[in-house]
Formats: sequence, structure tokens, C-alpha cells
Amino acid sequence: MKKLLFILIILMPSMLLAQDKCGVALDDKKMQEKYSDWNQRKSLFESQIQVIQNQRKNSLARIEDKIYTIPVVVHVIHNNANNVIGGANNINIADAQIMSQIQILNEDYRKKLGTNGYNTNAVGTDMEINFKLADRDPNNNPTTGITRTYVRQNGFSFVEEKTKIAALIQWDNTKYLNIWVTRGNNGVIGYASFPYDSKLEGLGATTQNISDQELFDGVIIDYRNFGNCCGTLSQSYNLGRTTTHEVGHWLGLLHPNGDEYCGTDYCNDTPQIESLNLNTTCDKLTSNCNSISITNMIENYMDYSPDRCMNVFTVDQKNRTRAALSLSTKRKLLLDNAEPLTDSERLQVTVTPNPINPTVNGNIKLKVTFKDEKDLFIQLHDLRGILVEEKVLTQQRSGYYYFESESLASGYYIVNVTAAGETVSKKIVITR
Repeated sequence: MKKLLFILIILMPSMLLAQDKCGVALDDKKMQEKYSDWNQRKSLFESQIQVIQNQRKNSLARIEDKIYTIPVVVHVIHNNANNVIGGANNINIADAQIMSQIQILNEDYRKKLGTNGYNTNAVGTDMEINFKLADRDPNNNPTTGITRTYVRQNGFSFVEEKTKIAALIQWDNTKYLNIWVTRGNNGVIGYASFPYDSKLEGLGATTQNISDQELFDGVIIDYRNFGNCCGTLSQSYNLGRTTTHEVGHWLGLLHPNGDEYCGTDYCNDTPQIESLNLNTTCDKLTSNCNSISITNMIENYMDYSPDRCMNVFTVDQKNRTRAALSLSTKRKLLLDNAEPLTDSERLQVTVTPNPINPTVNGNIKLKVTFKDEKDLFIQLHDLRGILVEEKVLTQQRSGYYYFESESLASGYYIVNVTAAGETVSKKIVITR
């Protein structure tokens, strides 16, 4: 999410016009208009994020974090009828430009020494997240992790047409981070879906289905702000940090000011600021919130600063992403699916954690292993034998499977997993 200042000279004195470069704040307003419980959903998400963050601060969890590797598929949506790849002003960007962006993500999220992603800030941290282009497509065939789709349309409004973009091509968002690269209209150069997909404790059965999040999940970037080489890049946002920023939103991070005057991003180690950096320079900025003068952290990836200014994620931002990853059903599935399980000769089922407190632990997680590919039949019953939920899945491999626990009453449940005539039953305890 970036903001640029354009100088308009029309036979008059110069004037500055700020344009919104990130679609997340714009989309948030539209979601508030479309879904009556959107603000309630956000509030509950934040309260539960805070619970997990506090737990992490009071434990060694943040020291013991594992390094995640997220598979990425880049969908290039272009209007080059001849399918020419690369070159100036060509939306159908070159493979090298895509690979440069993946490299930049890894430099920034791992705070790599000797790169633009390294910093010596006292609160700067290694996010311990790697990104790699997928090597297998949804049908398990070899892939470069890059797709190319021709359309006649010259560009898209990322917020208004996000589901239209996703309808063109989208891989399973529980197995891949989908990044679409195309031309943006209306000044927006990046947009990302936020992990509000969980059924949060407190919203209850009346929670509206957030259909937009079922249709679209991922990141959209203007081709002129993707990577740092090989094509036509913008002047100030040409080092790949637009994608670093938007992936931050996809992981649950907010702008430092929460898109409000002296607002909050719920991270204590990012300064409370009046507004985002609307300059095209890296000059020092100060804010005065609650009568406290403070220097803005314009080098934070979640600000609107030019790419060359950015090089910091903080410890609290890392804790927040870990908390969001534990709350979001889709994000948890993606991380689990990114680490293929070892097959077992016979069907094996493990429930973790068990007992389960939905407020603290989230959904029921089943680790299911077997040999080769099999059709799976999974049923959840209460102790009266009443069917609560079932899943019928074809041609599955060993993996993780989830049941939502938010609506379940405290008590005992039985889950039955059947594969190729073999059935395993496990007792599950729900506590509150």
C-alpha cells in the first residue's frame, strides 16, 4: 500500500495530490457496506489475536518458532495477443522479473545480511518465512510456479474486480499463495486479502458468509511494481517492496496507523503515528499523538514509503503474523499442506490438540496418514450418535483435515475416518 504525490502543473501554481496506492483500506470500506457484521468480525479477530500475542510474549514460543516455507504461484494476466514475454511496457512480464520478486520476498522476510532486506534496528527481526515458486501444480504435475493468461481487457480495478481476476485462474488457496500480476487502474498498485476467514468465537451461527473471501484469496500487484528488473518499473516503487507490503497484509499485518489519524496496528513496537508516509523521499517524519512527539518508522514495510526506504519488520509484527496464522483456517491449511506427511502402511489418525478449547486452540485438526491416494470419508458425531458434520473427499493423500469447533457445545464427540474400507475412530473433547 503506497501513496504517491503527483505534481500537477496546469498554468497555475503547483499543487500536491495524494493518491491511494493500496487497495486494502478501500476494500475495508466496501466490506463494511456489504456485510453488517464486518466490523464485529474485525473486532473479535483483533481481540483473539491479542490473546495469542500475549501468550507468546509470556512464553518461549517466539524463540522456538519454526521457519515456514510458503509455495507461491504467480498468475500473469496480460493482453498481449501474440503472447510475447518480457520487454518494455509489456504486462506479460519475463520469468526473470518474477524470480527477482521471490528473491526480494526472501531477503525482506528473512532479514538477509548483505541485501536490501537487512537492518540493524533494535526491534527489527527475521520473520522466519520463506517463499518459493511452486514445483507441483494442483494435479501434481511439474510446474514452474508461473501461469500466463491472455485477456482482451487492458487493466483491472483491483478492489472492484478482485473476484473477476480470481475467476480467470486461481489455484487451491489452501495449498498456494496466489499472486496475480497485471495492470492496475485507478492508481491502486497492490491489494491483498486479509485473514478474516475463520469463524470467530463470539459471532455465533448467525455469522454472514464472507463470500468475497471464498472467491478470492491472495495478492494482486501491478506489473510495474513487481520485482526489480527486466521490465518497465515505476520510479519510486521499483524494488519489489509493494509485494512485501501486500504479503504482510495477507499474513495479517495492518498499516502502522491502522488507517486512522493516530490509530493503531496493535503492535507496541511500531510508533503511533498521525499518518502514513506520503512523500517520495526517505526524509525523517515526526508525529504528535496524545501529546507525545515521536519519530515515524518510515522504514517499516507496512508504511507507504518508497521502496528504497523500507527494510524493517518488528518483533511484535512477527508475533502478530504468527497469531493470525494460527487463527486463519486457510492459512493453517496452507502451512500444513506445504509440508507433505510421510505415508503410513495402515490408516492412522491423530487429533491435535485434544481436549480442544475453541477460543484458544481454534478448529479441530486431524492428522491423517495412509498409503498412496485414497478416497476419504470423515464423519463427526456427538455421543448421542447424531451426525454433526461429514466430509467426502476423493483421491486424497496423507494430510491435515479440519472441522470448525466454534459452534460445538462442550462435551465429547467421535470422529470416524474411513479410507479403502479401513476405519479409525477417535474421541474428541470440547472444553470452554
